[in-house]
Amino acid sequence: MRKEDLSIIVVDDLQFSQEVVKSGLTKSGFTDIRTASSADEGMFLLNNRRAHVVVADFWMPGLNGLEMTDLVRRWDENNDRYTGIVLLTAEDTTSSIVVAFERGVDDFISKSANQFELAARVFGAGRTAYRQNQLRKRTQFVSNQFMRVKQFSLQDPETSLPNRNQLETHLQSLIDHSASRGGGLALGLIEINTDNAELRSGTLKTIANSLQLALRPLDLVSRFNGNTFAVSVYYRDPSAFKVEMFQRLISSIKRHTHETSDEGKHLQMSAGVWHVHEFNPCPTVAETISEAQNATVAID
Repeated sequence: MRKEDLSIIVVDDLQFSQEVVKSGLTKSGFTDIRTASSADEGMFLLNNRRAHVVVADFWMPGLNGLEMTDLVRRWDENNDRYTGIVLLTAEDTTSSIVVAFERGVDDFISKSANQFELAARVFGAGRTAYRQNQLRKRTQFVSNQFMRVKQFSLQDPETSLPNRNQLETHLQSLIDHSASRGGGLALGLIEINTDNAELRSGTLKTIANSLQLALRPLDLVSRFNGNTFAVSVYYRDPSAFKVEMFQRLISSIKRHTHETSDEGKHLQMSAGVWHVHEFNPCPTVAETISEAQNATVAID
């Protein structure tokens, strides 16, 4: 990191003090320096374009350096950034220094300090801010990557449907909901039988779309495994649930899918449906899936 890479805002209500600080920093190699005559003006500059370091007078009319520090720290939090803050003071009593550091100030420097000390302290605060922001960027990148991996771990890449992991999580939530608030749960497994080892990607997507179109928005369609799809349904009133709905799902697949086997035969399907109302005892996810698998019957 070079001095030329750092952006600095100098805030002082005295024009002369602004120019002294700016001149000392310029002579030391800093090039991106803006000046403000008040904390409000300094915050306007910071909102307009970020700065690595804010150099502010401790005592200013209106908002003083400590109050400006509070504003900058809130700005940092809202923008996921870190800004170095160096306060200029004509007095460096222990009590004022302790209070300033507790409020989030990075460094202090006397107004009587020479340009070399000024440049060193500003560069140190800028280096800290630069590294903090680089760390934040890396952390955000890792977080985004983790979210992508998590999303893909719950999604079937070929159909974009939820995969079995997400199905099992969803089933557990339905079981818990039914057990605490009543209602029933149904799980249907629809297997597409084919002479080929696996269905073509286009056919899988067509089947996925036809299932989604035939169901309510709250019902979940997922890819259970290779050629098997799962449909999980929650219903409040047992009279509102009909096993025949799964026959309609299969009819929907047949309407939208025209793939045949090598012998010219249409795809064969089998479906297993398990449903229960008012759990007693409450089944596990594994038991729910096992019941649906055992109920499988062939459908022409």
